Amino acid sequence: MAQYHITHTCGHDETVQIYGTNVHGERQRKAAWLESKPCRDCEREALREENLGGAAELTGSDRQVAWANDLRAKAIAEAKQLLARLAADTKVPQETRDTLRTNGENAIKAMLAETSAKEIIEHRDNLVRHYNAVAQQAGK
Repeated sequence: MAQYHITHTCGHDETVQIYGTNVHGERQRKAAWLESKPCRDCEREALREENLGGAAELTGSDRQVAWANDLRAKAIAEAKQLLARLAADTKVPQETRDTLRTNGENAIKAMLAETSAKEIIEHRDNLVRHYNAVAQQAGK
């Protein structure tokens, strides 16, 4: 066990406890790797900005809004990754890919349009599926 002072690429400093052996310089490699990245807070904020650009403001307590924004950003990132993998999958027929892509994009739009932090938190275990159903219901 050793503590390392890390200066991240974003400029923030942090003291990190790095566990494990150091026979072959593993701790120094991990410390160097951590220094090559932004801190967790800046990384989380960048993910939120990337995925929540144009999102509706949420209503609820400050803690609910913060948690719901994190949940929503992660769900949108997962949905975008899934859509990218689907687009690259040539085994799936083009018509099916187009339908799934449209459904995924509509689910993302529904997540971005949500204004209730409570609603996002209640459906946190299956946000993409829930908002896909919401988007389909709105389309009828």
